[in-house]
Amino acid sequence: MEGETEQQSIPLLFRLSQGLSLQAAGIALWACENNEGALHLARYLVKHQRTVMLMIDADSRNNKLLKDERLRRAGLDLATQVSYVGEAQGRNELEELSTDEQWTVAANQHWPRPAPQTWSPDDFAAHRDGKRFSEGVFRMIRDQAQERSPSGKPDMLYSLTTTLQGAEDVPQQLREVFAQLQQLAH
Repeated sequence: MEGETEQQSIPLLFRLSQGLSLQAAGIALWACENNEGALHLARYLVKHQRTVMLMIDADSRNNKLLKDERLRRAGLDLATQVSYVGEAQGRNELEELSTDEQWTVAANQHWPRPAPQTWSPDDFAAHRDGKRFSEGVFRMIRDQAQERSPSGKPDMLYSLTTTLQGAEDVPQQLREVFAQLQQLAH
């Protein structure tokens, strides 16, 4: 995983989706701090004949470090070892996979607006304009929450994740990747 947001949220999302922890499924999640760290670790794992899956936000395709040719030179098979989170749904990042309704529940629970206002799905839909959804949502919540707001993107997505109830609440693409990871681990 490329960053702190994923490091905090993926274990919870995996457990909710698959019914067991990453460790119990035989999967190790590595925090790599950024795209460059993720690529270095993936290259190392491939070189040492380890099973590897690189999950990166779809907008990272624009990052020169993660161009297809660079991933291939690192020894990765783009079809089976790289997952661009959000790409299949036309989304740019992990945070965008959750629905506006899910964001509404999380925001009303964790960062309420001053009464009588509440968050609505339209508040979150307004940030699905092809730009950085997570940055727009973070600024909106920070500026409009009553008392408390998330400390950053990792806290924001982690808090949303804690409001999900069952496997069906985990975004479909993540459920598919998690099932693929579980299959690879066995």
